[in-house]
Amino acid sequence: MENFFSQNLRVLTNKYSQKYVADKTGFSQSSINNYLTKGSEPSIQFLIALKNAFNVSIDDFLFSHINDSDDIDYSTYVGNYLMYYYNNSSYKGEIHVNAKNTLHYGVLSVLKIGNEYKVYALLLKERYEAVKLLKTLNSSSEQEIMQNYKNNKNSYEGEIHTNAYNIFISLKNFGKDDEAYIILNNPMLKNEYLGGLGTINSVSKGREHNPCLQYIIISRRLIDKTDGELYNSLSLDYAEVDMIDEAKELVSLFKRLYIDKNALLKELDEEQKLSLIENRLNYYFTEVTEANMFRIGKISNYEDDVVYRLLKEGINV
Repeated sequence: MENFFSQNLRVLTNKYSQKYVADKTGFSQSSINNYLTKGSEPSIQFLIALKNAFNVSIDDFLFSHINDSDDIDYSTYVGNYLMYYYNNSSYKGEIHVNAKNTLHYGVLSVLKIGNEYKVYALLLKERYEAVKLLKTLNSSSEQEIMQNYKNNKNSYEGEIHTNAYNIFISLKNFGKDDEAYIILNNPMLKNEYLGGLGTINSVSKGREHNPCLQYIIISRRLIDKTDGELYNSLSLDYAEVDMIDEAKELVSLFKRLYIDKNALLKELDEEQKLSLIENRLNYYFTEVTEANMFRIGKISNYEDDVVYRLLKEGINV
């Protein structure tokens, strides 16, 4: 009987990476490389680790050829999630006075239907609406969950796929001809995926339907925080501006205007001196603001850690 182990392991490392397979199984990259390049026979411990990490059959992995398009394991993502995101109907992210009007909720489900993994989502406004729906879905079968979404014309349907580092979820609403695309970090997991912080590229829901990018949190549990606290968690990156050089120049200007003995400057009245300082301050503010304007919003490891702690502390619904 032909042994397909090395071929199938190469499929797995090509789809993810040697490092990812090593981290997931607990074996070193050199061990993985030996299996690939030298055709070393796998230990039973490594096969068991593969089974646990990627939900593969040991018999299939040894004696059947796995295509690189085959789904290896999405079972860890199967379940129902709450979504937390900003109301994007306001023009250019215009801030509402009440954060509650800015923070919106939704529900997203990853289902295994036959041999396929499907994603469904419904965007809502209020927390109570999302929590009520999540409770219903958590007590329903997969067919009932799918039907629940399909009965709502505002629901989205799509697919999920992953690589070593990210989770990609594409969603489409056929009734409104609307689409959205979510990208999340893909942490090293042994158990079920709790959720995470990511970005969603969608179309704004205001009077102008424009492309919109924002942060989004998905979570199996209800995050027991106020809307204001969650609102801050979803803010895009802010610039850490160092103004020390500009501050020194302003101090120097102040000294020349008010302390140093300068016959020419003595002829300036207080209003003129104030105007000089104001002009210089405006110049610095404009220059620094333009230099540090928002370019990209990148989710850092720190932000991930903050959100994952919230997810772990969340309440099961």
